Parts: sequence; structure tokens; C-alpha cells
Amino acid sequence: MKKIISLALCVVMVAAVFAGCGATASDSGDGPIEISVGIWDAEKGLSGGENDKMLKTIEDKIGIKLIPQDMSEADYHDKVTLWATSGQLPDIFVGDFVGLGQSSFYDWVSQGIIRALPDDLSAYPNLEQYMQMGRAKDAQQDGKNYIIPRQSYGDLSYSVLDRTIAYRWDLAQAVGVTKEPENWDEFRDMLRKIIAADPEGKNIAGISQTGIKILAGCMYPYGGILEKKWIINDEGEVLPSYFDGDVKAVMQLARDMYQEGTIEPDIAQVSVSAKDRFLQGMNAAMAFNDGPASLAKLGRQWEDLYGRKFLDDVKFAKIFPAADGEKWYFVDTEAWSETYISSKVDDTKMDAICRLFDFLISDEGKRLVFCGFEGEDYDLVDGKPVLREGIDLAQKYPFYMISNLAVHNPNKWDKDFPSDIPMEYYDAVEARHMDAVENGKLPRICDPAMMISTPLKDQFAFDPHSDFLTVMMGTEPVDKMVDDLMAKYEAKGLQAMLDEVNAAAREKGILK
Repeated sequence: MKKIISLALCVVMVAAVFAGCGATASDSGDGPIEISVGIWDAEKGLSGGENDKMLKTIEDKIGIKLIPQDMSEADYHDKVTLWATSGQLPDIFVGDFVGLGQSSFYDWVSQGIIRALPDDLSAYPNLEQYMQMGRAKDAQQDGKNYIIPRQSYGDLSYSVLDRTIAYRWDLAQAVGVTKEPENWDEFRDMLRKIIAADPEGKNIAGISQTGIKILAGCMYPYGGILEKKWIINDEGEVLPSYFDGDVKAVMQLARDMYQEGTIEPDIAQVSVSAKDRFLQGMNAAMAFNDGPASLAKLGRQWEDLYGRKFLDDVKFAKIFPAADGEKWYFVDTEAWSETYISSKVDDTKMDAICRLFDFLISDEGKRLVFCGFEGEDYDLVDGKPVLREGIDLAQKYPFYMISNLAVHNPNKWDKDFPSDIPMEYYDAVEARHMDAVENGKLPRICDPAMMISTPLKDQFAFDPHSDFLTVMMGTEPVDKMVDDLMAKYEAKGLQAMLDEVNAAAREKGILK
């Protein structure tokens, strides 16, 4: 009876909220506005239709119908590029196309492929406030907003979680290791011992990765490099961190580990199944993103399979000293990716998109997409939502798979946000975060320079991730391959591009 009453109350509250909304396309009798969406697993996330209460609530509230245009984490860069060149972009799409040696964003702006948000966002107060974040302002072109950042963290230093290494501490102890590794040499020695002894008889391999960019992000700080950032160097010039750090040190470490087997031989192919391989004991370590809390599901599977506590068997690597002795660590941004709007979108659809994001960014919207429905999926305890026992939002609502369309779920780093993640995982999250805050070091990051658009910069592309795999798996001496690599970038106009950007940075007051 109590549950029925609480559900009824929930329905009344939701109805009251909806009653306060402005007019939508549905109200006018024109039917819902169709908005095509390009995001990872869009087809699965929008597969529930009328039976997905979360999706239907959003669509009815805004007066829209979301249409999937599918892509995956493995192919989204290629797909979006193809869509852009062939005139097939969805109305809204997501990705990380700003700053990392890519001209896509600036090309799309100059060629009129993407559309800016309205200059006046006062009709969408949540979105207007949200667009005050540094990432949004830094990316403005001629004072206009062409991206909506997808917020990942509230604090830049939390993005250290995006590049984390888990390793088999139980197997390390089984082969005589008594101390958790404090540096790359100790880490390699531990992995070599595990691989040689193969305690479980599974032909165990070295470190794997859950995404094609993850291991590189873990290892580039060994050379003092933040591969996703522009920095101000000791001479007061702005440049990509990739061209300021010790690339040779990183590549030599990666090559040595690859050749000795402490990096998985099939490292370029295993990302799709990395977590399952780690669960099955096929890898001694795994580079992954989103931090320890993101492995809670894997932890439950582990405990079901082995009957042991996951966090007793598995440890997370500390921030290891770099070649220069400093503890540089990976950071990205408070919003590692962004949403774009196709120039094909008309004013009516733009209004609907803005209303959609205004809702998804609001406290009410985040509560809905990340918690479900009060009285049904969660209860308020001391003013905070707490998921009910046995509730699996991903199973119940297909839309939950793409609930991060506007912002990322904070439950991977914020223990005050509702989830079924055990508190000990948040302890590991905080330990990782505090290691960065207390022991880590960062260069002078300069995101405004990264966002500058100049003719040479817009056409200059570099790819630290492909470079990493190419040199790591190469056969020529590392020094020669790196020298050839840098010579290639110089031939493409690296220095001229940097001169142009630095001049623009001084003109804009970014540099004094």
C-alpha cells in the first residue's frame, strides 16, 4: 500500500511539473518534432519507444521524437567525418572534435556544416548558465557557441580517473611480490613475474586496454606529456604538450614493454573485450577509463565467478614518476567531448533542441535520466536520492544507455549521487583523485590556445595515439622512428603553425 501511495504521489508531482512547461509542438497539434541523434549505441538507447517510460517522459515533455543514427566508440570519428562530407549528419551528434590536432571543428564552422546556438539563450536558463563554463567559452568562434560541452567532472583534477590501470594483486602476491609498485620499473617487474609463473595456467598476457587511446594516455605522462592539451612552455610559448615533452622516453618505455610482453601483444585489437578478458584471467593488468567506480559491475561478476572480493584481488596503480622524476598525470577537461548541431536544423527544431538540453542539464533532468522515477526507482533519504534495492536502470530503461547525451553521469566520481556502487569503490576513486591532488604535477595548461582558429592550425593534424601504436609496435630503433615522426610534422608546417598561433594568442591577450 505504501508503494502504491508513493507511486501515485510521484505521478502527481510529474504531472504538476509538466503542467508548468511552455507550449510544445504536441500542444500546437502539429505532432512531435523529429530530432535525429548521433551518439554511441543510439539504436539500442532509443529502442524502447513507447514502452520506455524514461524516453517517453522526455519526448512528451519537450514535444519531440528522437530518431537514432548509430555509431560506436570504435568508428565514430570515421562515421561523423563521412556524414559531414556526404551531407548526412544527424541533427545533433557527439564526439571529441575540438582541439586535439583536428581541423574538423574549424572546417565545419567555416564551411557552414554545423550551426551555432542562438545568441540569446535567455529562454533556456539552465543551458544559458551551463554555457558559461570555460570549455564552452574557450571554443567560441567569433563570439558564437558551436558546441555544447558534455560535462564529465566538476573538477579538472578528477579527470585523472580517465586513465587508470588495474592489476592482479592476488597473482602478484602468489608469485612473491610483497609491495605494491611505486614506479614503472617495479610495475614491469611485477608483470614479468606474473606472466612467467602464470599461476592460474591461463597463458596470461600483460596489460590490455578498454579503448584504443587509453594506454597511450596512461603512458604519455612518463614524458611529461598531456596528449590532449596545449600548454605554455618555459619560453612562454603555447604549443601542444605532445611537442614539448620527452616523446622518446615514452616510446622507448612502450617499446620495451611491448617486446618483453608486459603489454598485451594484441593491444591494438583487444579493446572491445578487455574487461571480459581481465575477468577471465587472460591479462595481468588493464588500462581503463572512468576510474575504479566504473568497474563495480565487473567486480560483481568477479565475486560471482571466483567467490572473492574484487578489490582484494585487484589494485589500482598509483601515479608513477616520469622520466624526469616528476609525477605528471593525465588530465583532459571538465567536458572531454561535445554536442554539435547540424546546419540543416531550422529555427523550430533548434528551439526544440535547446529545450531538450535545457531540461537534460537541469537538476530535474539529471535526476530523471540518472535516477529514474521517485517512489518507483529511488527514494529521497536525507534529501538525497537513493536507488531502491534491485533496481537496474539500464535494464529497465533502454534510454539509460544514452542518458549521457547532455552530461555524464556523476555517479562514477561523486559518492553523493545515487548508484548501486559499493562505497569501497568510491574510496578507491578518492584515493586516485587525492594522489593526483597531493602528489601529481601539471604543466601550465592553456585551453584558450587550443581553441584558437588560424588558417595553418585549422589544417594541421597530429595523432599522438596512432603515433604511439606505430612506434611501440615498430621494428626500427625508437630514436630514429621518433626523429622521423617529428621531421614529418615539421615538413607539414609545425613551426609555421606554432608561430601563427602564438601571434594570435598574443593578439587575443592569451599570452602577454
